[in-house]
Amino acid sequence: MSDIILETRDLKKHFNIKGGRVVKAVDGVSIQVERGKTLGLVGESGCGKSTLGRTIIRIYDPTEGKVILNGKDVSGKSSKHFRQELARSMQMIFQDPYACLNPRMTVSQLIAEGWDLNKSIHLSAAERKEKIVNLLEIVGLNEEHANRFPHEFSGGQRQRIGIARALSMDPELIICDEPISALDVSIQAQVMNLLLNLQQKTNLSYIFIAHDLSMVRYISDTVAVMYLGSIMEYASNRELYEHPQHPYTKALFSAIPVANPEVEKQRRRIKLEGEIPSPINAPKGCKFCTRCSYAKPICFEQPPELKECAPGHRVACHVVNG
Repeated sequence: MSDIILETRDLKKHFNIKGGRVVKAVDGVSIQVERGKTLGLVGESGCGKSTLGRTIIRIYDPTEGKVILNGKDVSGKSSKHFRQELARSMQMIFQDPYACLNPRMTVSQLIAEGWDLNKSIHLSAAERKEKIVNLLEIVGLNEEHANRFPHEFSGGQRQRIGIARALSMDPELIICDEPISALDVSIQAQVMNLLLNLQQKTNLSYIFIAHDLSMVRYISDTVAVMYLGSIMEYASNRELYEHPQHPYTKALFSAIPVANPEVEKQRRRIKLEGEIPSPINAPKGCKFCTRCSYAKPICFEQPPELKECAPGHRVACHVVNG
């Protein structure tokens, strides 16, 4: 069995809007996720991280490119049966634990919803109840929570229910779309540790989408940095955090606070000038050229390729690769 569970090849997702214009939310992204490992996906709001996750799991249909899951292309036209089979391999944990759970369904109904929709899953009433209780215990809840409604739980508990729902299909890969951003700091650590424990026990693979660079460093094996729908830098966790190369990555990392006040006092924050360009009218060359202090004339004319600057470390930058 291959070590690569998921791969995207030049994946694109464009949205047509009024006036014949096109929003290039995901624009030629190629990534790989290793089996039992975590790929962290970071970048500013609006860079296309969540759209990439939703395109991979086929909430959105790709405009171009391929999604390869376990060596099989899953990016073409899909039927109801195809989506049911895909749901057994890949699930998603959503950002907002308040909005992603149907308030009219009990916890047991929410967890079992996938089984009800998937005709290939057959469970007796006893098996169904046993599995629901087991899933609740795995995520730190108990049997008495099964018949309650979402409004009776805290944000952290709701996110645990969302995780249990994702686990109900026994997936190999889970896309975590900012699963901790709506939670209190103390609860964030609990959810992160829960995800890590699940990965160690079941060899799950994750795509972890987040703004919090410290959390991405904590959970990820590989990290991809996105900007305006494209990958700017791609490397192993340690290599990227210790030797960032792209000017955008360096600016992001300079914003990570350090607990030591003496060290923090001596650090220099790299401030990016200007606003993020619109994905409707992105720069002709490098998408970061309008905010980059190192930009050369070629940066405004020609998009850079994602090239290897060190073993396993790829950067899309004319300055670094020049």
